[in-house]
Amino acid sequence: YHSEHFLNLKNSLRSSDKIISKFNIKYDTINSSSQLALNYDKYNNLTFDESYLQYTKGIATYGVGKVDRHWSFSDNTSLVLSHNARPSKSIYLKLENRFGYNWLPSKANWSLEVFNGFTEYSLNDDNSMLLGMRAILSPVEGLDFELIQTSQWGGDKYNNGISSLGAALFFDSNIGSNSNINKLAGFGISYLIPSNIPLRIYGQAIGEDEAGNLPSCFAYLAGLEWINTKIKYPTTIGVETIDTRIDTTEHGYCGPNTMYNNGTYAYTNYGKTMGAAIDTEGTSIALYVRSQISQKIHIEFATKSAVINDNNWSGHRLSKKRQSGFINSLGVSWAVNNISFYGDIYNQGFNLDKANIKSGFGVGFSSSISF
Repeated sequence: YHSEHFLNLKNSLRSSDKIISKFNIKYDTINSSSQLALNYDKYNNLTFDESYLQYTKGIATYGVGKVDRHWSFSDNTSLVLSHNARPSKSIYLKLENRFGYNWLPSKANWSLEVFNGFTEYSLNDDNSMLLGMRAILSPVEGLDFELIQTSQWGGDKYNNGISSLGAALFFDSNIGSNSNINKLAGFGISYLIPSNIPLRIYGQAIGEDEAGNLPSCFAYLAGLEWINTKIKYPTTIGVETIDTRIDTTEHGYCGPNTMYNNGTYAYTNYGKTMGAAIDTEGTSIALYVRSQISQKIHIEFATKSAVINDNNWSGHRLSKKRQSGFINSLGVSWAVNNISFYGDIYNQGFNLDKANIKSGFGVGFSSSISF
């Protein structure tokens, strides 16, 4: 339950609806895993988000379902696929294995995920397909790289065949019969600096357009995370900044409002951006603090300074005009055995008229039981 809506601070603090009820049934065997998730709220009624069925053989996992993907080394958000929007229904393949070469550390590993699914209302109130690929390389312990690409393709009046699939996967989609395809692509890095008190740095750069079959028109995410487990109250402190503003390039291919927008497709599912919650032409800098004050209780504090619609674009999905201010949240979580509870107080200092978010205070809580 949340008394009011507010712009997402981090994955665990989003509030898309005032009251949400969930019931999940999960069944696992040696090679298969499945979950039936029933979700109910007054806006979407009954949904099956996070339901899936998958089978694992060797290094490969094959699956189908509505999987909630978070493609970033940030624990809070992602520029390309985050928990901001509802998950899309898709089929997917996951590969994961160690390299096994003598000249690499024994823990060096890699993984690859590929999926193709459907997004709702991203094509003139119609459906289109979303193809995604993410490869993660971990050459040494504590160092990770990611390569990411998503492609919106097909849909009503557009090519849904093999040639369009090939362009969505590998080829230049800026010209020719497949020029409708909308690609986002880029890379990310995370490095845990070895020390007595670990410090992790991470970042992500995602391009909204293509130039010579390579990404261009970049948005950026960067963060710093400090973890101290040796004090009386183990604490994690993180600072993170995001910038989805894109300057006009020399030849005019990039410019304001380029990120998450395309002449054919909107980068959304059910009306919400699938990437960062601040959407296009936004910036933010946030501070996150999590402290364990007892074996069962954690305290979380988050504050974010955000600028929304920096270019005053009337077509922006969150606000008709530029808005700026702070979003703050203070929460307490408690867990024992199979029961958990979370409560928070939050405040947003600005209005977002198109998202129906008003400035002010709110309260929220959630609870769960597993059996």
